[in-house]
Amino acid sequence: MTRNRRVTISINNDIDLNFRRLASTKLLFKTGWYSKAIEEAMLLWMEKEGK
Repeated sequence: MTRNRRVTISINNDIDLNFRRLASTKLLFKTGWYSKAIEEAMLLWMEKEGK
């Protein structure tokens, strides 16, 4: 199993608020919902940029 890493980032407050609204709707505030949403977004970005 892969270990998780804790990171600290700074992003625009409005972007974060909108992202949290969308992510919480999709993931229903289940344990780890925000981390899972960020991970999914990163994977999608890497897939898109890796072309």
